[in-house]
This record gives sequence, structure tokens and C-alpha cells, in this order.
Amino acid sequence: MRTQHYHPAAKALHWLVAVLLCAVVPLGFLQKLVKEDVYAYVNFWHLSLGFTLFLVMLARLGVRLLTKTPGSPAGTPPWASRLAAWNHWLLYAALICEPILGYLTTNAQGYPLVWFDVIPIWSPFGKSPAADTILAVHLYLAWVIVGLVLLHICGVLYHRLIRRDDSLARMT
Repeated sequence: MRTQHYHPAAKALHWLVAVLLCAVVPLGFLQKLVKEDVYAYVNFWHLSLGFTLFLVMLARLGVRLLTKTPGSPAGTPPWASRLAAWNHWLLYAALICEPILGYLTTNAQGYPLVWFDVIPIWSPFGKSPAADTILAVHLYLAWVIVGLVLLHICGVLYHRLIRRDDSLARMT
């Protein structure tokens, strides 16, 4: 049987999101660890790449809704298919909400977002006492995303090493 592949745009956006996540998440956690003179540099890249991730995720959602998605490989247990579907949609939701929370945190701290120091992004409000709360939710959701990504990777390994099916080939 011939392998059903994801749309080429879906593949490209999937891997772009993976690369962006590999940069944005560590930069976010580094913000609390670096010295003040390096913080601005780390924060600049975290914010700019985070906003880029948001835009890429919107494009990815559009592609997902407009293209055909292959079903689970033959013989996949129903529980594994349901878990994969839930994990995918939770990742979509989290990866769209997380940059919004980061943007709102920056805004509530009283700083405007200027994407890559070139394009100013509209600010819905200014400095707010809600900044700490929004930041706490942003940090919590970052850990949720890490967990969802690890679960996603476990699914890939399950299909590749245990089931030995063509699941990974569909996204490469």
C-alpha cells in the first residue's frame, strides 16, 4: 500500500514550527537565568521568534483546515489514534495561545512589541498589574507545550520503533 503524505505546505510548516520551538522555548527559560546586560538580547529573540511562531501557527492551522490529512496507519489501535488527535489539537491550541500570552505579558509590563525591531505591533493596553498573572500562565503553558511535544515525540518513536509503520514518512 502506498504511503499517504501530508500536503507539502503542512510538512514545511510542521518542521518550521519544530525549529522555532527549539529556539523559542530555551530562550524563554534562559530569560530568568541570564545577567541583566544579556537579558535584552535574549528577550529580543524570544519575542521576535515567538511572534513569528504565532504567525506560522496561524498559517499551519489554515493549511490543516484546507488540505486533506492522512488517517492513522493501518492497524493503529483506536486509543493511539485518539491520543494522537487530541495531542495534535492541543498542540495547535497551545502554540497559538502561548505567543498571545507572551505578547500580552510584554504589553502588560509596559513594553510595546516591535517585531524584529522593524514592525510595531498594536498594543491592546499599556502597563497593567495583571502582568505577573499573565506571565505565570505563559510559563505554565510553556511547560504544558514541552509535555505535549514530548508526548508527540513518544508517538513518533512508538510508530517507528514498535509498530514499524510508515507514520514518520508521511511528514518527511
